[in-house]
Amino acid sequence: MKEYFRHFRFLFIAFVIIIALGIFSNIIKLAESGSTERTNTECTTEERVFDYADVLTDEEEDKLRAQIAEREKQIQADIVLVTLNESLKEYARSYFPDAPYSEFTMIYADNFYEEYKFGYNKPIGDGVLLLDNIYREDDGRVYTWMCTTGKAEDRYSTGMINRILDVFYENVDTDPYLAYKTFVDNVYYDMSDSVPIAEEIPPYLSYLCAAVVTLIYIIINLSSRKGMKTVNTRTYVNGGQPNYKRREDTFLRKNVTSRTIETSSGSSGGHSSGGGGGHHTSSGGHSHGGGGHSR
Repeated sequence: MKEYFRHFRFLFIAFVIIIALGIFSNIIKLAESGSTERTNTECTTEERVFDYADVLTDEEEDKLRAQIAEREKQIQADIVLVTLNESLKEYARSYFPDAPYSEFTMIYADNFYEEYKFGYNKPIGDGVLLLDNIYREDDGRVYTWMCTTGKAEDRYSTGMINRILDVFYENVDTDPYLAYKTFVDNVYYDMSDSVPIAEEIPPYLSYLCAAVVTLIYIIINLSSRKGMKTVNTRTYVNGGQPNYKRREDTFLRKNVTSRTIETSSGSSGGHSSGGGGGHHTSSGGHSHGGGGHSR
């Protein structure tokens, strides 16, 4: 039996390493979860769902509040949802007379964030605000804006903002609750570099899979011929005499080809690209990022 297990020692070592890494990662997560207290004591509200357009039921609002409370602790950033059903033309141009229609929601979102002093770490600090105004402006468009502040501004590139708003627009007209729920989860995935499917897999499942694979491998190999001798003293002997095949390598000529491989120093986009998408300064003089869509 010892002879068999000698063949599997590297597999067992790998299995032990997998378990050790899994336990270590869980310890790290527990340590991080213990340092997620919100430090902004100046925020003037605990509300996160402002459904002024009344597109959500009371039950849906409560579910979103609970979801946001959990996600905020995980990413240490505020997440705010706002719906409107009113023209922002007069409001926006009272701050910026030449503001185009596409910036009306941006101006409102920035001011809203600053008025309530949102920010997980400090007033007007780390956080994200999504404003969806379902009112159709004079130009015939309905506008949405995602405001990013603090580390969220640093994190989100223009491409990332466009992607998350594209996903939001897939359901916002047919199922607003699903659209907002998906948006909150996607903010969590973006801010924590998490893979969506990994969150649904229990931590112990990876260990169980590794154990099952190892057990199957051992059973298969125990029934194989790995422990049997496959050679003897006459295996390579022909007529009682060693039979060696003669092989020679003859060097004929040398031909060297030179080729220059070009490399690119540009970013590949997506999660690896830099943040600060839509960076601008609000009417209150604060820095925000963000981007908008219309429909």
